[in-house]
Amino acid sequence: MNEDDLPYLQRGRQKVETTSSVLISSSKYMNDYRIREWVNTQCLKRNGRDYPPTYGIPMLIEAVREVQDHGRIEELFNDARKDWPEFDKWLDERWLARLTREDMKSCPPGSVGGIWYNQLVTAGMQVDIIPTFEPRSSFEYFFLRGVQIHDIMHILSGGGFDALGEIMPAFLKYGNLFRHFNPELAGLLNVQNTLLTIPMFMRGPLHYPELFVQMWDLAHYAMKVGQDSDALFIPRYEEWLDLPLEEARAKFGVRGARTIDTSRESDFFDERTASLEPAPQAVAAE
Repeated sequence: MNEDDLPYLQRGRQKVETTSSVLISSSKYMNDYRIREWVNTQCLKRNGRDYPPTYGIPMLIEAVREVQDHGRIEELFNDARKDWPEFDKWLDERWLARLTREDMKSCPPGSVGGIWYNQLVTAGMQVDIIPTFEPRSSFEYFFLRGVQIHDIMHILSGGGFDALGEIMPAFLKYGNLFRHFNPELAGLLNVQNTLLTIPMFMRGPLHYPELFVQMWDLAHYAMKVGQDSDALFIPRYEEWLDLPLEEARAKFGVRGARTIDTSRESDFFDERTASLEPAPQAVAAE
């Protein structure tokens, strides 16, 4: 077809010939079938209890770690080390927490450890989201330490341990890493975060439009907290779990955070309830 006969928005298409017998593009993320499957499913599906929201995460983690350029990330880490002594020391020490749920049992109510312990017991979960391993590189250490403190980021950012509550630690990480690293490194360190989080903002308006504005309000709030805060990946939070929440936020340089209850909205997002309307109040009989 002649270019002039095409709809305006379709003009300029260039066909690229290839001898490949399988799908191939200039994007390493599109080229990986596991990442394509994750994005397709997470962007378009409805939520339901037949398909746990964490089901595809192990496959996604494996895929992302395989396609990322570990050598380039190490180069960028080494550049960041040069003028940042605290970060340089943190990467050299590679300190990891060896914490169990029972270690937090004595933490006072309202403390970071007390809040975390209550959540783990209530949900029947343990501390380790993935098995701890010995990191072989700075990037592997950064990844593993990020997993270890994920629940703590929930607490410090004010995000509940529910579907919409996941928005807060995710966008806290965006704001924080883009503040403390250059854009290339911050982007590379947020690949998994992006693939885990951003699909929520596509299936939100497709299936749960009542929540769409609030979801972006939460994202904007958490991004601002991350931008205004100290480098939140560095502290050894596990050594200070007895601190009351507000004292912990002050100690670790978490600025502008507040606790936000998203349980009702998350029940609607997870299709555990058919409406966002609050439950009717019981009326006492006269």
